[in-house]
Amino acid sequence: MPSTPVASAVSAPDVVTPVLRQRLLVAVIGLPIGVAAIILGGYYLFGLALLLSLLGLHEYYTLLRSYRPNLLVGYFAGVAVLVGAFFLGLVGLPAGLAALTIFTFFWSLFGELGAHLVGRMAMTGFGVLWIPVGFAYVLLLRALEHGMALTIMLFACTIVSDTFAYFVGRAVGRHKMAPRISPKKSIEGAVGGLIGAVVAALVVRIYSPWMPTSDAIILGLIIGLVGQWGDLFESAFKRDFRVKDSGRLLPGHGGILDRFDSLLFASIAAYWGVIVLLGDLVQ
Repeated sequence: MPSTPVASAVSAPDVVTPVLRQRLLVAVIGLPIGVAAIILGGYYLFGLALLLSLLGLHEYYTLLRSYRPNLLVGYFAGVAVLVGAFFLGLVGLPAGLAALTIFTFFWSLFGELGAHLVGRMAMTGFGVLWIPVGFAYVLLLRALEHGMALTIMLFACTIVSDTFAYFVGRAVGRHKMAPRISPKKSIEGAVGGLIGAVVAALVVRIYSPWMPTSDAIILGLIIGLVGQWGDLFESAFKRDFRVKDSGRLLPGHGGILDRFDSLLFASIAAYWGVIVLLGDLVQ
């Protein structure tokens, strides 16, 4: 999946050259892999989405290890969600979530009562709803008519939005957006991110003459806005657990969740935005 040299908007300049160098290295390696998977689609994209989902779940459950989530239930349900979405399309998504319900039911029958079993089930299930479902919507988007262009738009908008947010925030960021959750993010950076997402959508539109320009602008705004919500959500999650990064797999970025936090929210919004706006053009 694509990587990008930046991941968040900041309000004041700091020494980031070594970090940017690491992020650029990850981008040089990850971006061609992601683009190739999107273009080839099929099992290539499915395999990459499955790998990223399992790695993301591993990070999530590692942070929650003191709450004793059920890894067997979480991983099997995550795989079921992606398999259902890939082989059955949109109807396969609830089928995968049904697997989560069934696995959780049998866990409840044999789990240790009085040991926060309900809380453990909730935390285990939430990881599936957050991570595999987000990647499943990437597969659903790619499966649509013109899915390659739409998936490229999704990734381009999230990457460019992150990049614009970072540099605009560094340059002119003065007003903090969510100081309790992410003190370095600024309103100016967030606006820059929205502009960047729209620019990216319009660039993709140039090579997609079937897409109305107005719809491309709206999709850019949707992806840019909801992607920033995903970034803030993961920031709140990490702050609650008092960690800086979700993992250390990607130098300069942190973990899979740090890199794909925006995408996990934006993929869902992009899919339904495309369905509402473009309708018969993509189905």
